[in-house]
Amino acid sequence: MPHSHLANAYEFVRTIVETEATLALYLHIASHQLVVIKSFVTNATTIDEITTMDMAYRELVINQELQQHPHENIVRLRDSFVENGHVHLVFDYCNGGDLLSVMSTTSNAWKEGEIVGMFRQIANGLAHIHSLGIAHLDMSLENILVDGKAVRICDFGFGLLNSPSRFGGVGKLYYMSPEMHLRRAYNAQAADRWALGVVLFIMLTGRPIFEEATMHDTNFKLFFQAQAKVPESGVAALMDQLNLKVSFQALDLLTKLLDPSPRTRLSMEDVLAHPFLHPVQPKFTNLRKRSLSQPCMMSSVNLRNFKPLPQLSMSFMHTLSSA
Repeated sequence: MPHSHLANAYEFVRTIVETEATLALYLHIASHQLVVIKSFVTNATTIDEITTMDMAYRELVINQELQQHPHENIVRLRDSFVENGHVHLVFDYCNGGDLLSVMSTTSNAWKEGEIVGMFRQIANGLAHIHSLGIAHLDMSLENILVDGKAVRICDFGFGLLNSPSRFGGVGKLYYMSPEMHLRRAYNAQAADRWALGVVLFIMLTGRPIFEEATMHDTNFKLFFQAQAKVPESGVAALMDQLNLKVSFQALDLLTKLLDPSPRTRLSMEDVLAHPFLHPVQPKFTNLRKRSLSQPCMMSSVNLRNFKPLPQLSMSFMHTLSSA
């Protein structure tokens, strides 16, 4: 019987999901650590024989590049091999599940200030991806995994490496940018930044901003018409219509990420430098010297603008906000 790397190195635990690829949980025998193995059918007999015709090609090539440049907010590829007509990609296991599932199964509210630490991690991960010449093209809550205090981006099945343009929309409809619906090439990394804005919008409000970013969608039409009258007013107009409230800094970041023009959409460098990701705590100094007749300015933030929504547990959010 031929040597089996899969059987000798890993112990099967359970199947997670079966689609075009099979995702399963295994125990890595040598380290006693849980891993996730993503398996694709192939005609290749070795990793080096994988070609663009293989379903695993994009996922393999991009994760191999990321393996050479690891980042704490990207799920790590640990191993890859071909065996018994399948390509097996071995990833670190993230025990908290994906963000969409977590949001769907918890009842306590997220506070905006507690979202900041988590979103900062997501933005850091995407910035690293883009710095390597990679576009994800399926940024979504489903593809952001929770692992202790960290969140990590996964699933590069639609990704591009060293190819800035793409023709035709891919990914999930809620997250697709307006230019992905047009019959022409578009900047793939700019489309990622739009999707990042949708991720933030859902985290803040508990709902997607559009069903699709086309004029067939009522909310997008309202957004687009407001933008046409007053640039950068579309998100604010839509939130007023939907009676949704966020802070000024959050609204500003959403507005600049959800810019219908990919050319002026906020860069990842500017996302990471945005004040929303660097909240300033109020300072209280010399309070003993302050006259009773002098009011103490506690904060410029109007707390009435925050709208709690049913999302992650408070104990979990406290760990992420400090990450």
